[in-house]
Amino acid sequence: MHKNNKIYLSPPCVDDAEIKNVCDALHSGWISPLGSFTDDFSNKLSRYFKKKVLLTNSGTSAIHLALRLSGIKENDYVLCSDFTFAATAFPILYQKAIPVFIGSEKETWNLSPEFLNEALAGLKKKNIHPKALVIAHAYGVAAQMDKIINLCKKHNILLIEDAAEALGSLYNGTPLGKLGDYGIVSFNGNKIITCSTGGALILPDDDKYLYAQKLATQAKEKADYYKHDELGYNYAQSNILAAIGNAQFDKLNKKVTRRREIFNYYLSFFKDKIEVSYQKEYKNSFSNRWLSSFIFPESVNKKIKESLKQNNIECRYLWNPLHKQKVFKNYLFYGDKKLEKQLFEQGISLPSGDNLGNKDLQKITGILEKHL
Repeated sequence: MHKNNKIYLSPPCVDDAEIKNVCDALHSGWISPLGSFTDDFSNKLSRYFKKKVLLTNSGTSAIHLALRLSGIKENDYVLCSDFTFAATAFPILYQKAIPVFIGSEKETWNLSPEFLNEALAGLKKKNIHPKALVIAHAYGVAAQMDKIINLCKKHNILLIEDAAEALGSLYNGTPLGKLGDYGIVSFNGNKIITCSTGGALILPDDDKYLYAQKLATQAKEKADYYKHDELGYNYAQSNILAAIGNAQFDKLNKKVTRRREIFNYYLSFFKDKIEVSYQKEYKNSFSNRWLSSFIFPESVNKKIKESLKQNNIECRYLWNPLHKQKVFKNYLFYGDKKLEKQLFEQGISLPSGDNLGNKDLQKITGILEKHL
Protein backbone atom coordinates (compact mmCIF):
# COMPACT_ATOMS: atom_id res chain seq x y z
CA MET A 1 0.00 0.00 0.00
CA HIS A 2 1.53 3.30 -1.11
CA LYS A 3 -0.57 6.29 -0.09
CA ASN A 4 0.74 9.62 -1.37
CA ASN A 5 3.75 7.68 -2.68
CA LYS A 6 4.75 6.73 0.85
CA ILE A 7 6.38 3.36 1.42
CA TYR A 8 5.07 1.92 4.67
CA LEU A 9 6.82 -0.41 7.09
CA SER A 10 4.41 -3.35 6.99
CA PRO A 11 1.08 -2.41 5.43
CA PRO A 12 -1.87 -4.78 5.01
CA CYS A 13 -2.07 -6.48 1.62
CA VAL A 14 -5.63 -7.38 0.59
CA ASP A 15 -7.23 -8.35 -2.69
CA ASP A 16 -10.55 -9.55 -4.11
CA ALA A 17 -10.72 -12.64 -1.87
CA GLU A 18 -10.89 -10.54 1.31
CA ILE A 19 -13.41 -8.13 -0.23
CA LYS A 20 -15.66 -11.00 -1.33
CA ASN A 21 -15.56 -12.60 2.11
CA VAL A 22 -16.48 -9.35 3.87
CA CYS A 23 -19.39 -8.79 1.46
CA ASP A 24 -20.56 -12.37 2.02
CA ALA A 25 -20.40 -11.85 5.80
CA LEU A 26 -22.45 -8.65 5.54
CA HIS A 27 -25.05 -10.24 3.27
CA SER A 28 -25.35 -13.19 5.66
CA GLY A 29 -26.47 -10.89 8.46
CA TRP A 30 -23.92 -12.45 10.82
CA ILE A 31 -21.70 -9.56 11.88
CA SER A 32 -21.37 -10.54 15.55
CA PRO A 33 -18.77 -12.95 17.00
CA LEU A 34 -20.83 -15.82 15.56
CA GLY A 35 -20.86 -16.87 11.92
CA SER A 36 -19.46 -19.14 9.27
CA PHE A 37 -16.20 -17.20 8.93
CA THR A 38 -15.33 -17.37 12.63
CA ASP A 39 -15.90 -21.12 12.37
CA ASP A 40 -13.87 -21.51 9.17
CA PHE A 41 -10.98 -19.32 10.30
CA SER A 42 -10.64 -20.94 13.72
CA ASN A 43 -10.82 -24.39 12.08
CA LYS A 44 -8.01 -23.48 9.67
CA LEU A 45 -5.88 -22.29 12.57
CA SER A 46 -6.68 -25.42 14.58
CA ARG A 47 -5.56 -27.63 11.70
CA TYR A 48 -2.38 -25.58 11.28
CA PHE A 49 -1.41 -25.75 14.97
CA LYS A 50 -2.99 -29.17 15.55
CA LYS A 51 -4.51 -27.70 18.71
CA LYS A 52 -7.76 -25.99 19.66
CA VAL A 53 -7.69 -22.29 18.72
CA LEU A 54 -9.99 -19.54 19.97
CA LEU A 55 -10.31 -16.31 17.98
CA THR A 56 -10.04 -13.12 20.04
CA ASN A 57 -10.33 -9.39 19.39
CA SER A 58 -6.57 -8.89 19.93
CA GLY A 59 -3.35 -10.68 20.73
CA THR A 60 -3.31 -8.81 24.04
CA SER A 61 -6.69 -10.30 24.95
CA ALA A 62 -5.34 -13.76 24.13
CA ILE A 63 -2.38 -13.28 26.50
CA HIS A 64 -4.74 -12.07 29.23
CA LEU A 65 -6.93 -15.16 28.80
CA ALA A 66 -3.84 -17.39 28.91
CA LEU A 67 -2.84 -15.83 32.25
CA ARG A 68 -6.36 -16.34 33.63
CA LEU A 69 -6.34 -19.97 32.53
CA SER A 70 -2.90 -20.37 34.09
CA GLY A 71 -4.32 -19.28 37.44
CA ILE A 72 -2.21 -16.13 37.67
CA LYS A 73 -3.54 -13.85 40.39
CA GLU A 74 -2.59 -10.81 42.44
CA ASN A 75 1.03 -10.75 43.66
CA ASP A 76 2.06 -13.82 41.64
CA TYR A 77 5.38 -13.44 39.85
CA VAL A 78 5.47 -13.83 36.06
CA LEU A 79 8.69 -13.87 34.02
CA CYS A 80 8.55 -11.94 30.75
CA SER A 81 10.66 -11.08 27.71
CA ASP A 82 12.14 -7.61 28.04
CA PHE A 83 12.78 -6.91 24.33
CA THR A 84 9.21 -6.86 23.04
CA PHE A 85 6.15 -4.67 22.62
CA ALA A 86 4.45 -3.64 25.88
CA ALA A 87 1.35 -5.70 25.06
CA THR A 88 3.33 -8.82 25.97
CA ALA A 89 3.57 -7.60 29.57
CA PHE A 90 0.47 -5.44 30.11
CA PRO A 91 -1.84 -8.41 30.80
CA ILE A 92 0.43 -9.41 33.70
CA LEU A 93 -0.50 -6.09 35.29
CA TYR A 94 -4.18 -6.62 34.41
CA GLN A 95 -4.01 -9.63 36.75
CA LYS A 96 -2.25 -7.48 39.39
CA ALA A 97 0.67 -9.88 39.13
CA ILE A 98 4.34 -8.88 39.26
CA PRO A 99 6.45 -9.05 36.07
CA VAL A 100 10.15 -9.91 36.13
CA PHE A 101 11.91 -8.96 32.89
CA ILE A 102 14.51 -11.20 31.26
CA GLY A 103 17.04 -9.75 28.82
CA SER A 104 18.06 -10.77 25.33
CA GLU A 105 20.73 -12.96 23.85
CA LYS A 106 22.95 -11.43 21.17
CA GLU A 107 22.20 -14.01 18.47
CA THR A 108 18.41 -13.81 18.13
CA TRP A 109 17.60 -10.76 20.31
CA ASN A 110 15.13 -13.03 22.10
CA LEU A 111 14.98 -13.98 25.77
CA SER A 112 18.30 -15.50 26.82
CA PRO A 113 18.20 -18.96 28.46
CA GLU A 114 21.31 -17.97 30.42
CA PHE A 115 19.64 -14.86 31.85
CA LEU A 116 16.51 -16.89 32.54
CA ASN A 117 18.58 -19.36 34.55
CA GLU A 118 20.26 -16.45 36.35
CA ALA A 119 16.86 -14.95 37.17
CA LEU A 120 15.54 -18.23 38.55
CA ALA A 121 18.58 -18.57 40.81
CA GLY A 122 18.30 -14.95 41.96
CA LEU A 123 14.59 -15.22 42.66
CA LYS A 124 15.06 -18.46 44.58
CA LYS A 125 17.39 -16.63 46.95
CA LYS A 126 14.58 -14.13 47.52
CA ASN A 127 12.18 -17.06 48.16
CA ILE A 128 10.21 -16.14 45.04
CA HIS A 129 8.78 -18.86 42.78
CA PRO A 130 7.50 -17.52 39.43
CA LYS A 131 4.36 -19.25 38.21
CA ALA A 132 4.61 -18.48 34.49
CA LEU A 133 6.84 -17.20 31.71
CA VAL A 134 5.55 -15.09 28.80
CA ILE A 135 8.11 -15.34 26.02
CA ALA A 136 7.95 -13.32 22.79
CA HIS A 137 9.56 -14.32 19.49
CA ALA A 138 10.86 -10.92 18.33
CA TYR A 139 10.24 -10.05 14.68
CA GLY A 140 9.29 -13.64 13.87
CA VAL A 141 12.63 -15.22 14.88
CA ALA A 142 12.47 -18.19 17.25
CA ALA A 143 13.99 -18.13 20.72
CA GLN A 144 16.02 -21.12 21.96
CA MET A 145 12.89 -23.00 22.92
CA ASP A 146 14.46 -26.36 23.84
CA LYS A 147 16.53 -24.77 26.61
CA ILE A 148 13.69 -22.51 27.74
CA ILE A 149 11.13 -25.35 27.85
CA ASN A 150 13.53 -27.49 29.87
CA LEU A 151 14.05 -24.70 32.40
CA CYS A 152 10.29 -24.17 32.71
CA LYS A 153 9.69 -27.89 33.28
CA LYS A 154 12.51 -28.10 35.82
CA HIS A 155 11.08 -25.20 37.84
CA ASN A 156 7.39 -26.03 37.33
CA ILE A 157 6.68 -22.83 35.38
CA LEU A 158 3.83 -22.54 32.87
CA LEU A 159 4.96 -21.30 29.46
CA ILE A 160 2.89 -18.79 27.48
CA GLU A 161 4.28 -18.31 24.00
CA ASP A 162 3.73 -14.87 22.46
CA ALA A 163 4.01 -15.61 18.75
CA ALA A 164 2.22 -12.37 17.78
CA GLU A 165 4.96 -11.61 15.24
CA ALA A 166 5.77 -15.20 14.34
CA LEU A 167 2.87 -16.78 12.47
CA GLY A 168 4.49 -18.93 9.79
CA SER A 169 7.75 -19.36 11.73
CA LEU A 170 8.90 -22.83 12.81
CA TYR A 171 11.06 -24.47 15.47
CA ASN A 172 12.09 -28.07 14.83
CA GLY A 173 9.35 -28.07 12.20
CA THR A 174 6.68 -27.05 14.73
CA PRO A 175 4.80 -23.75 14.33
CA LEU A 176 5.76 -21.13 16.89
CA GLY A 177 2.82 -20.68 19.24
CA LYS A 178 2.33 -24.42 19.65
CA LEU A 179 5.36 -25.12 21.85
CA GLY A 180 4.12 -23.56 25.09
CA ASP A 181 1.31 -24.54 27.44
CA TYR A 182 -0.56 -21.69 25.76
CA GLY A 183 0.25 -19.75 22.60
CA ILE A 184 -1.00 -16.57 21.01
CA VAL A 185 -0.86 -14.94 17.59
CA SER A 186 -1.87 -11.48 16.43
CA PHE A 187 -3.82 -10.30 13.39
CA ASN A 188 -3.16 -6.58 13.88
CA GLY A 189 -3.03 -4.41 10.77
CA ASN A 190 0.75 -4.64 10.40
CA LYS A 191 1.11 -8.39 10.98
CA ILE A 192 1.89 -10.98 8.32
CA ILE A 193 -1.78 -12.07 8.42
CA THR A 194 -4.27 -9.37 9.34
CA CYS A 195 -7.95 -9.03 10.19
CA SER A 196 -7.39 -5.27 10.72
CA THR A 197 -7.29 -6.22 14.40
CA GLY A 198 -7.61 -9.45 16.29
CA GLY A 199 -5.72 -12.41 17.62
CA ALA A 200 -6.01 -16.03 18.62
CA LEU A 201 -5.34 -18.18 21.67
CA ILE A 202 -3.83 -21.64 21.14
CA LEU A 203 -5.04 -24.03 23.84
CA PRO A 204 -3.93 -27.43 25.17
CA ASP A 205 -7.28 -29.23 25.28
CA ASP A 206 -11.05 -29.02 24.82
CA ASP A 207 -11.77 -28.15 28.46
CA LYS A 208 -9.41 -25.16 28.41
CA TYR A 209 -10.90 -24.09 25.07
CA LEU A 210 -14.45 -24.12 26.42
CA TYR A 211 -13.43 -22.19 29.53
CA ALA A 212 -11.51 -19.60 27.48
CA GLN A 213 -14.50 -19.25 25.17
CA LYS A 214 -16.75 -18.64 28.17
CA LEU A 215 -14.42 -16.00 29.63
CA ALA A 216 -14.11 -14.27 26.25
CA THR A 217 -17.89 -13.91 25.93
CA GLN A 218 -18.60 -12.20 29.28
CA ALA A 219 -18.50 -15.45 31.31
CA LYS A 220 -22.19 -16.12 30.75
CA GLU A 221 -23.46 -19.23 32.50
CA LYS A 222 -25.76 -21.71 30.79
CA ALA A 223 -29.16 -20.37 31.75
CA ASP A 224 -32.28 -18.93 30.15
CA TYR A 225 -31.33 -15.52 31.55
CA TYR A 226 -28.13 -13.51 32.02
CA LYS A 227 -26.26 -15.25 34.83
CA HIS A 228 -22.64 -14.53 35.73
CA ASP A 229 -20.70 -16.32 38.47
CA GLU A 230 -17.24 -14.97 37.64
CA LEU A 231 -15.48 -12.12 35.89
CA GLY A 232 -15.67 -12.24 32.11
CA TYR A 233 -14.49 -10.16 29.16
CA ASN A 234 -15.70 -8.95 25.78
CA TYR A 235 -12.81 -10.55 23.89
CA ALA A 236 -14.46 -12.40 20.99
CA GLN A 237 -13.70 -11.65 17.34
CA SER A 238 -16.42 -10.61 14.89
CA ASN A 239 -17.49 -12.63 11.86
CA ILE A 240 -16.59 -9.72 9.55
CA LEU A 241 -12.99 -9.53 10.77
CA ALA A 242 -12.71 -13.31 10.65
CA ALA A 243 -13.81 -13.10 7.01
CA ILE A 244 -10.70 -11.04 6.25
CA GLY A 245 -8.42 -13.38 8.17
CA ASN A 246 -9.96 -16.42 6.52
CA ALA A 247 -8.85 -15.18 3.09
CA GLN A 248 -5.50 -13.92 4.37
CA PHE A 249 -4.55 -17.24 5.93
CA ASP A 250 -4.75 -19.03 2.58
CA LYS A 251 -1.84 -16.85 1.43
CA LEU A 252 0.40 -17.36 4.47
CA ASN A 253 3.11 -19.37 2.72
CA LYS A 254 3.29 -16.88 -0.14
CA LYS A 255 3.57 -13.99 2.31
CA VAL A 256 6.33 -15.71 4.31
CA THR A 257 8.26 -16.46 1.12
CA ARG A 258 8.12 -12.83 0.03
CA ARG A 259 9.12 -11.47 3.46
CA ARG A 260 12.13 -13.77 3.47
CA GLU A 261 13.05 -12.63 -0.04
CA ILE A 262 12.94 -9.00 1.13
CA PHE A 263 15.11 -9.74 4.16
CA ASN A 264 17.67 -11.57 1.99
CA TYR A 265 17.64 -8.71 -0.52
CA TYR A 266 18.63 -6.25 2.20
CA LEU A 267 21.22 -8.65 3.61
CA SER A 268 22.80 -9.17 0.19
CA PHE A 269 22.84 -5.40 -0.38
CA PHE A 270 24.70 -4.74 2.90
CA LYS A 271 27.32 -7.41 2.19
CA ASP A 272 30.73 -5.85 1.40
CA LYS A 273 29.27 -2.35 2.02
CA ILE A 274 28.79 -2.18 5.78
CA GLU A 275 28.85 -4.50 8.75
CA VAL A 276 25.38 -4.91 10.20
CA SER A 277 24.06 -7.20 12.91
CA TYR A 278 20.81 -9.09 12.49
CA GLN A 279 18.83 -11.88 14.12
CA LYS A 280 20.34 -15.28 13.45
CA GLU A 281 18.22 -18.30 12.60
CA TYR A 282 19.39 -21.34 14.50
CA LYS A 283 19.72 -24.48 12.34
CA ASN A 284 16.52 -25.92 13.77
CA SER A 285 14.42 -22.79 13.20
CA PHE A 286 12.74 -21.01 10.30
CA SER A 287 11.67 -17.36 10.53
CA ASN A 288 8.84 -15.62 8.70
CA ARG A 289 11.08 -12.49 8.78
CA TRP A 290 8.07 -10.38 9.67
CA LEU A 291 10.21 -7.25 9.82
CA SER A 292 13.67 -6.92 8.28
CA SER A 293 15.60 -5.46 11.21
CA PHE A 294 19.27 -4.57 11.47
CA ILE A 295 21.74 -3.01 13.91
CA PHE A 296 23.77 -0.29 12.19
CA PRO A 297 26.97 1.39 13.33
CA GLU A 298 26.27 4.41 15.51
CA SER A 299 27.90 6.69 12.94
CA VAL A 300 25.23 6.08 10.28
CA ASN A 301 22.15 5.07 12.25
CA LYS A 302 20.57 8.51 12.72
CA LYS A 303 21.47 9.59 9.17
CA ILE A 304 19.68 6.54 7.72
CA LYS A 305 16.53 7.15 9.78
CA GLU A 306 16.37 10.81 8.85
CA SER A 307 17.05 10.21 5.16
CA LEU A 308 14.34 7.55 4.87
CA LYS A 309 11.88 9.84 6.65
CA GLN A 310 12.69 12.73 4.30
CA ASN A 311 12.01 10.44 1.34
CA ASN A 312 8.57 9.38 2.65
CA ILE A 313 9.75 5.91 3.63
CA GLU A 314 8.62 4.52 6.97
CA CYS A 315 11.13 2.80 9.21
CA ARG A 316 11.02 2.11 12.94
CA TYR A 317 13.20 1.93 16.00
CA LEU A 318 13.50 -1.54 17.49
CA TRP A 319 11.62 -2.29 20.72
CA ASN A 320 12.27 0.02 23.64
CA PRO A 321 13.25 -2.42 26.45
CA LEU A 322 10.35 -2.79 28.86
CA HIS A 323 12.46 -2.47 32.01
CA LYS A 324 13.43 1.05 30.84
CA GLN A 325 9.87 2.28 30.49
CA LYS A 326 8.09 4.28 33.18
CA VAL A 327 5.14 1.92 33.53
CA PHE A 328 7.49 -1.00 34.32
CA LYS A 329 10.39 0.80 36.04
CA ASN A 330 9.78 -0.66 39.51
CA TYR A 331 10.14 -4.30 38.46
CA LEU A 332 13.16 -6.62 38.47
CA PHE A 333 15.33 -7.10 35.38
CA TYR A 334 17.93 -9.78 34.70
CA GLY A 335 20.03 -9.26 31.61
CA ASP A 336 22.59 -7.18 29.73
CA LYS A 337 21.44 -3.54 29.88
CA LYS A 338 24.14 -2.53 27.41
CA LEU A 339 22.85 -4.96 24.74
CA GLU A 340 19.23 -3.92 25.26
CA LYS A 341 20.28 -0.27 24.90
CA GLN A 342 22.21 -1.01 21.69
CA LEU A 343 19.29 -2.88 20.14
CA PHE A 344 16.98 0.07 20.79
CA GLU A 345 19.33 2.92 19.88
CA GLN A 346 21.11 1.44 16.86
CA GLY A 347 18.44 -0.82 15.42
CA ILE A 348 16.16 -0.07 12.48
CA SER A 349 13.29 -2.07 11.01
CA LEU A 350 13.14 -1.42 7.27
CA PRO A 351 10.03 -1.68 5.04
CA SER A 352 9.10 -5.36 4.88
CA GLY A 353 5.55 -5.65 3.49
CA ASP A 354 4.97 -8.56 1.14
CA ASN A 355 3.51 -6.16 -1.43
CA LEU A 356 6.84 -4.32 -1.80
CA GLY A 357 7.98 -4.36 -5.42
CA ASN A 358 11.55 -4.53 -6.67
CA LYS A 359 11.43 -0.83 -7.62
CA ASP A 360 10.47 0.01 -4.03
CA LEU A 361 13.39 -2.01 -2.70
CA GLN A 362 15.77 -0.36 -5.17
CA LYS A 363 14.55 3.07 -4.05
CA ILE A 364 15.11 2.16 -0.39
CA THR A 365 18.58 0.73 -0.92
CA GLY A 366 19.50 3.64 -3.17
CA ILE A 367 18.85 5.99 -0.25
CA LEU A 368 20.69 3.72 2.18
CA GLU A 369 23.73 3.52 -0.09
CA LYS A 370 24.35 7.27 0.26
CA HIS A 371 25.16 6.76 3.94
CA LEU A 372 27.16 3.51 3.85
